[in-house]
Amino acid sequence: MAPLRSFLLAGLATAALVLPLALSQAAAAQTQLASVGSGAGRIIGEREVAKRIAGLVQQRNGGQPVEIHFHGMDNIIEVPPAGQAVLQVESFSFDSRSGRFIAALTTPGRGEAVRFSGRAQPIESLPVLKNRIAAGQTITKSDVEWMQVPAGRYGGGYIDRIEDLIGQSPRRPLAAGLPLRSADIGTPEVITKNSLITMVAQGPGLTITTTGRAIEAGSLGDVIQVMNLQSKKTVQATVTGLNQVQVITAPSLVVLN
Repeated sequence: MAPLRSFLLAGLATAALVLPLALSQAAAAQTQLASVGSGAGRIIGEREVAKRIAGLVQQRNGGQPVEIHFHGMDNIIEVPPAGQAVLQVESFSFDSRSGRFIAALTTPGRGEAVRFSGRAQPIESLPVLKNRIAAGQTITKSDVEWMQVPAGRYGGGYIDRIEDLIGQSPRRPLAAGLPLRSADIGTPEVITKNSLITMVAQGPGLTITTTGRAIEAGSLGDVIQVMNLQSKKTVQATVTGLNQVQVITAPSLVVLN
Protein backbone atom coordinates (compact mmCIF):
# COMPACT_ATOMS: atom_id res chain seq x y z
CA MET A 1 0.00 0.00 0.00
CA ALA A 2 1.32 3.43 -0.84
CA PRO A 3 2.31 5.59 2.13
CA LEU A 4 -0.36 7.86 3.54
CA ARG A 5 0.04 11.36 2.13
CA SER A 6 -1.54 14.47 3.58
CA PHE A 7 -3.26 16.75 1.09
CA LEU A 8 -1.23 19.98 0.99
CA LEU A 9 -1.74 23.17 -0.99
CA ALA A 10 0.81 25.97 -1.35
CA GLY A 11 2.77 24.57 1.57
CA LEU A 12 -0.20 24.71 3.95
CA ALA A 13 -2.23 21.84 5.36
CA THR A 14 -5.46 22.91 3.73
CA ALA A 15 -7.10 19.52 3.62
CA ALA A 16 -8.87 20.53 6.84
CA LEU A 17 -11.99 21.14 4.85
CA VAL A 18 -14.96 22.37 6.83
CA LEU A 19 -18.19 22.16 4.85
CA PRO A 20 -21.74 23.14 5.85
CA LEU A 21 -23.23 20.54 8.13
CA ALA A 22 -26.53 20.40 6.27
CA LEU A 23 -26.08 19.33 2.63
CA SER A 24 -29.09 19.02 0.34
CA GLN A 25 -29.72 15.72 -1.41
CA ALA A 26 -28.92 17.36 -4.72
CA ALA A 27 -25.60 18.65 -3.41
CA ALA A 28 -24.82 15.24 -1.98
CA ALA A 29 -25.46 13.62 -5.36
CA GLN A 30 -23.13 15.85 -7.33
CA THR A 31 -20.92 18.91 -6.92
CA GLN A 32 -20.25 21.45 -9.68
CA LEU A 33 -16.53 22.20 -9.78
CA ALA A 34 -14.07 24.44 -11.56
CA SER A 35 -11.68 22.51 -13.79
CA VAL A 36 -8.20 23.29 -15.02
CA GLY A 37 -7.91 24.13 -18.72
CA SER A 38 -10.56 23.81 -21.40
CA GLY A 39 -11.50 21.16 -23.98
CA ALA A 40 -9.41 18.00 -23.90
CA GLY A 41 -7.27 17.47 -20.79
CA ARG A 42 -9.48 19.27 -18.30
CA ILE A 43 -8.71 18.22 -14.73
CA ILE A 44 -10.63 18.23 -11.46
CA GLY A 45 -7.81 18.79 -9.01
CA GLU A 46 -6.89 17.15 -5.74
CA ARG A 47 -8.23 20.02 -3.66
CA GLU A 48 -11.74 19.65 -5.08
CA VAL A 49 -11.63 15.87 -4.73
CA ALA A 50 -10.63 16.27 -1.08
CA LYS A 51 -13.47 18.72 -0.50
CA ARG A 52 -15.96 16.26 -1.96
CA ILE A 53 -14.70 13.39 0.17
CA ALA A 54 -14.63 15.58 3.29
CA GLY A 55 -18.31 16.38 2.68
CA LEU A 56 -19.15 12.69 2.34
CA VAL A 57 -17.34 11.88 5.59
CA GLN A 58 -19.12 14.67 7.44
CA GLN A 59 -22.46 13.21 6.45
CA ARG A 60 -21.39 10.04 8.26
CA ASN A 61 -19.67 11.50 11.34
CA GLY A 62 -22.28 14.03 12.45
CA GLY A 63 -20.69 17.00 10.72
CA GLN A 64 -17.37 17.00 12.57
CA PRO A 65 -14.69 18.78 10.48
CA VAL A 66 -12.01 16.50 9.03
CA GLU A 67 -8.65 16.64 7.31
CA ILE A 68 -8.25 14.36 4.30
CA HIS A 69 -5.10 12.24 3.91
CA PHE A 70 -4.78 10.35 0.62
CA HIS A 71 -2.99 7.12 -0.15
CA GLY A 72 -0.70 7.59 -3.13
CA MET A 73 -0.35 10.41 -5.65
CA ASP A 74 -2.32 11.88 -8.57
CA ASN A 75 -5.64 12.15 -6.77
CA ILE A 76 -7.33 13.89 -9.68
CA ILE A 77 -10.00 13.18 -12.29
CA GLU A 78 -9.68 13.92 -16.00
CA VAL A 79 -12.87 15.27 -17.53
CA PRO A 80 -13.85 13.95 -21.00
CA PRO A 81 -13.64 16.62 -23.73
CA ALA A 82 -17.42 16.75 -24.10
CA GLY A 83 -18.14 16.19 -20.40
CA GLN A 84 -18.96 18.50 -17.53
CA ALA A 85 -16.70 19.15 -14.55
CA VAL A 86 -19.26 17.68 -12.16
CA LEU A 87 -18.09 15.22 -9.51
CA GLN A 88 -20.49 12.33 -9.01
CA VAL A 89 -20.25 9.63 -6.34
CA GLU A 90 -20.48 6.08 -7.64
CA SER A 91 -19.68 4.46 -4.29
CA PHE A 92 -18.34 5.46 -0.89
CA SER A 93 -17.42 3.55 2.26
CA PHE A 94 -16.15 4.95 5.55
CA ASP A 95 -14.99 3.28 8.77
CA SER A 96 -15.72 5.70 11.61
CA ARG A 97 -13.39 3.88 14.00
CA SER A 98 -10.25 3.99 11.85
CA GLY A 99 -11.20 6.96 9.71
CA ARG A 100 -10.38 5.04 6.53
CA PHE A 101 -12.40 5.70 3.41
CA ILE A 102 -12.73 4.37 -0.13
CA ALA A 103 -14.50 6.50 -2.72
CA ALA A 104 -15.26 5.94 -6.38
CA LEU A 105 -15.88 9.27 -8.13
CA THR A 106 -16.69 10.01 -11.74
CA THR A 107 -17.95 12.74 -14.07
CA PRO A 108 -20.69 12.73 -16.76
CA GLY A 109 -19.50 10.97 -19.91
CA ARG A 110 -16.60 9.22 -18.23
CA GLY A 111 -16.26 5.49 -18.89
CA GLU A 112 -15.22 4.38 -15.41
CA ALA A 113 -14.93 5.87 -11.94
CA VAL A 114 -11.66 6.79 -10.27
CA ARG A 115 -10.94 5.12 -6.94
CA PHE A 116 -9.58 7.16 -4.02
CA SER A 117 -8.57 5.86 -0.61
CA GLY A 118 -7.04 7.26 2.53
CA ARG A 119 -7.94 8.42 6.00
CA ALA A 120 -10.12 11.23 7.32
CA GLN A 121 -8.63 12.76 10.46
CA PRO A 122 -11.07 14.62 12.74
CA ILE A 123 -9.86 18.12 13.52
CA GLU A 124 -10.66 20.87 16.00
CA SER A 125 -9.81 24.55 16.29
CA LEU A 126 -7.63 26.05 19.01
CA PRO A 127 -6.90 29.75 19.59
CA VAL A 128 -3.24 30.69 19.02
CA LEU A 129 -1.27 33.92 18.87
CA LYS A 130 -0.79 35.64 15.52
CA ASN A 131 2.56 37.09 16.55
CA ARG A 132 5.14 36.65 19.29
CA ILE A 133 3.94 38.23 22.55
CA ALA A 134 6.33 39.37 25.26
CA ALA A 135 5.93 38.48 28.91
CA GLY A 136 3.69 40.96 30.70
CA GLN A 137 1.97 42.18 27.55
CA THR A 138 -1.83 42.08 27.62
CA ILE A 139 -3.37 39.80 24.96
CA THR A 140 -6.14 41.40 22.89
CA LYS A 141 -8.65 39.91 20.44
CA SER A 142 -6.57 41.17 17.50
CA ASP A 143 -3.60 39.10 18.76
CA VAL A 144 -5.50 35.80 18.40
CA GLU A 145 -6.43 33.57 15.46
CA TRP A 146 -7.74 30.00 15.11
CA MET A 147 -5.58 27.03 14.20
CA GLN A 148 -6.90 23.64 13.09
CA VAL A 149 -5.21 20.64 14.72
CA PRO A 150 -5.93 16.90 14.89
CA ALA A 151 -8.75 16.31 17.36
CA GLY A 152 -7.52 15.00 20.69
CA ARG A 153 -3.84 15.77 20.09
CA TYR A 154 -3.88 18.51 22.72
CA GLY A 155 -5.63 17.36 25.86
CA GLY A 156 -6.26 18.81 29.27
CA GLY A 157 -4.40 21.96 30.19
CA TYR A 158 -4.51 23.48 26.70
CA ILE A 159 -6.62 26.56 26.03
CA ASP A 160 -9.54 25.92 23.66
CA ARG A 161 -11.62 29.06 24.22
CA ILE A 162 -10.63 32.52 22.99
CA GLU A 163 -12.25 34.03 26.10
CA ASP A 164 -9.54 32.38 28.20
CA LEU A 165 -6.82 34.31 26.32
CA ILE A 166 -8.27 37.80 25.96
CA GLY A 167 -7.09 40.13 28.72
CA GLN A 168 -4.46 37.70 29.98
CA SER A 169 -0.70 38.14 29.97
CA PRO A 170 2.10 35.67 29.07
CA ARG A 171 4.23 34.53 31.99
CA ARG A 172 7.11 34.21 29.50
CA PRO A 173 7.57 35.20 25.83
CA LEU A 174 5.20 33.14 23.68
CA ALA A 175 5.72 32.24 20.02
CA ALA A 176 3.06 32.60 17.34
CA GLY A 177 1.01 29.72 15.96
CA LEU A 178 1.39 27.26 18.83
CA PRO A 179 -1.34 25.84 21.11
CA LEU A 180 -1.11 27.40 24.56
CA ARG A 181 -1.38 25.89 28.02
CA SER A 182 -3.28 27.55 30.84
CA ALA A 183 0.00 27.69 32.76
CA ASP A 184 1.51 29.87 29.99
CA ILE A 185 -0.64 32.87 30.88
CA GLY A 186 -1.98 34.68 33.88
CA THR A 187 -3.66 37.87 35.04
CA PRO A 188 -1.65 40.93 33.91
CA GLU A 189 0.61 42.46 36.55
CA VAL A 190 -0.62 45.78 37.88
CA ILE A 191 2.35 46.22 40.18
CA THR A 192 5.94 45.78 39.08
CA LYS A 193 8.83 44.91 41.36
CA ASN A 194 10.46 47.94 43.07
CA SER A 195 7.72 50.32 41.89
CA LEU A 196 6.24 52.98 44.16
CA ILE A 197 2.78 52.07 45.41
CA THR A 198 -0.05 53.39 47.54
CA MET A 199 -0.51 51.41 50.76
CA VAL A 200 -3.94 51.46 52.39
CA ALA A 201 -4.60 50.06 55.89
CA GLN A 202 -7.99 50.01 57.56
CA GLY A 203 -9.12 49.47 61.13
CA PRO A 204 -12.19 50.26 63.20
CA GLY A 205 -13.05 53.83 62.22
CA LEU A 206 -9.58 54.37 60.78
CA THR A 207 -8.08 54.42 57.28
CA ILE A 208 -4.39 55.13 56.78
CA THR A 209 -2.73 55.78 53.43
CA THR A 210 0.98 56.06 52.79
CA THR A 211 3.59 55.46 50.12
CA GLY A 212 5.49 52.21 49.86
CA ARG A 213 7.69 50.19 47.54
CA ALA A 214 6.77 46.81 46.06
CA ILE A 215 9.26 44.10 47.02
CA GLU A 216 7.49 41.77 44.56
CA ALA A 217 5.46 42.11 41.40
CA GLY A 218 1.77 41.26 41.59
CA SER A 219 -1.55 40.92 39.79
CA LEU A 220 -5.01 41.73 41.11
CA GLY A 221 -5.71 39.61 44.19
CA ASP A 222 -2.09 38.56 44.74
CA VAL A 223 -0.54 38.86 48.19
CA ILE A 224 2.90 40.48 47.95
CA GLN A 225 5.59 41.92 50.20
CA VAL A 226 5.70 45.72 50.35
CA MET A 227 7.87 48.20 52.29
CA ASN A 228 6.57 51.28 54.08
CA LEU A 229 9.02 53.99 52.99
CA GLN A 230 8.47 55.96 56.19
CA SER A 231 8.85 53.19 58.78
CA LYS A 232 11.06 50.93 56.56
CA LYS A 233 8.93 48.01 57.73
CA THR A 234 8.02 45.21 55.33
CA VAL A 235 4.46 43.90 55.48
CA GLN A 236 2.14 41.71 53.44
CA ALA A 237 -0.52 43.34 51.30
CA THR A 238 -3.19 42.35 48.79
CA VAL A 239 -3.02 43.92 45.35
CA THR A 240 -6.28 45.87 44.82
CA GLY A 241 -5.51 48.00 41.75
CA LEU A 242 -2.88 49.68 39.65
CA ASN A 243 0.00 50.42 42.04
CA GLN A 244 -2.28 50.05 45.05
CA VAL A 245 -2.41 47.49 47.86
CA GLN A 246 -4.50 46.77 50.94
CA VAL A 247 -2.29 46.10 53.95
CA ILE A 248 -3.17 42.82 55.67
CA THR A 249 -1.51 43.59 59.01
CA ALA A 250 -2.63 46.10 61.62
CA PRO A 251 -2.82 49.80 60.64
CA SER A 252 -0.23 50.62 63.29
CA LEU A 253 2.43 49.00 61.09
CA VAL A 254 1.72 51.55 58.39
CA VAL A 255 1.91 54.57 60.67
CA LEU A 256 5.31 56.26 60.96
CA ASN A 257 6.78 55.37 64.34
